[in-house]
Amino acid sequence: MAFQLNENNLNGLSVITDTNNELRRTPENFTSLLNYSSQFQPGLMKELVYENGKGSILGLIKAVSKGKSEPYQNDYIQYAVTNRLHNLLKDVVVVGNEFTSTADHKLRPRDVIRITDGDKVFQAIVSSVISDKKFIALNDGLEPFTEGNVDVMADFSSRFRKGDTPFEVGKKWDPKMRMNYTHVHKDFFKVSDSDLANSTWIETPAGPKWVNFEMERFYTSFDNQWELTLVLHERAHDNSDSAKANFDQGMFGLAQQVKMHGNIAEDYIRSTKDLSNLAKRAKQQGTCREFTYYVDHDQMALFREMMSGVNSSFLNGSNYGAFNNDKDMALNLDFVSVKIDGVQFHFTSWSVLDDPTLLGAAKFKSSELKYLGIPSGVTHITENGNAITRPYLDILYRQNDLVNRNKQTKFWGVLGQQSKDDTSSVELITEGTNRAIALNNYFIGY
Repeated sequence: MAFQLNENNLNGLSVITDTNNELRRTPENFTSLLNYSSQFQPGLMKELVYENGKGSILGLIKAVSKGKSEPYQNDYIQYAVTNRLHNLLKDVVVVGNEFTSTADHKLRPRDVIRITDGDKVFQAIVSSVISDKKFIALNDGLEPFTEGNVDVMADFSSRFRKGDTPFEVGKKWDPKMRMNYTHVHKDFFKVSDSDLANSTWIETPAGPKWVNFEMERFYTSFDNQWELTLVLHERAHDNSDSAKANFDQGMFGLAQQVKMHGNIAEDYIRSTKDLSNLAKRAKQQGTCREFTYYVDHDQMALFREMMSGVNSSFLNGSNYGAFNNDKDMALNLDFVSVKIDGVQFHFTSWSVLDDPTLLGAAKFKSSELKYLGIPSGVTHITENGNAITRPYLDILYRQNDLVNRNKQTKFWGVLGQQSKDDTSSVELITEGTNRAIALNNYFIGY
């Protein structure tokens, strides 16, 4: 039975029951339940229930871009339960460039994967698929893969040359019905016209919009992979197997740039002394005096313990003041900001670091980043001969008078150009990159 959003699933959802065949589904009038709720009816947010969460890991990119981006021209209480959005392959056996998984890998040529043995991290591009459980991947780096058992982040990214043929096979999430980077990144989704008919039209202040569950999952997955790409993708080495095989090398992700030109810390930030050392380094490296740290759960807990200990009542403990309390007041122990030695630090949780199908998986957690410190505010750069101010981190998308490559959408079938098959398909294409200014002001922790 295909998923269907009935008009009484969300109280207050303004469903259009009679379209008079006047409304046509297009990329421009598609919306998701999350976007609809967040923009027009925030009270409905609590009704959007998924068993393992919505699956969205977005946070850092939305925060730094604030919904804005710079162009460049060169080169849904009946509910459906879905499993976790991303596919993590555990205990994959590696021999040379051949990977054998115990579960179906669902990979396609040109998917980019992250690999870890619990100590080292590798990146590779899938060059061919042998079977549902076996594939060939070419190393993006120079150090050979660790042979034996590794974990593979299968839903990480993809990499195409401009003009390459897109994916011909998409990924599908089967809901269980219950009562609740320049970098060219592409993905492909196909759905039967019968399932697509189960779309629902809703009225919004911006005009009629349509929603479809499968499409919503596809869009969320694409957004997640783009954030992963912007932050974690490592540009393939010039002499890597993948580059020699003429695969596109992709962008420098933010983490790679920070490792190359910024500040690397080992272990968690555990004390005010550690914060003081970070403040000192910030003063040595640049002019920024305010930072936002995107951190995992363990770092957030350590920060809370650190700050609660600063105002201690034990012998010789420091006291920085008092507050009035009463019996109806809840005690909030989550500290989020501190100013120390003239430098302001803001700590915020970043869900990708705790997601057990992404960087929260045990081996990735021990080998990937624990936190990322990004300068707040703006700095000065020279662009086209002019001195301008820009945020320390910019997200840019390929754009000219003819096309905007920020999640460019191509529809076929019922939604666009007619096809013979009883299916409709969507291709999402993003061509973009990040601009990290004054990298010596950035911090990354492992």
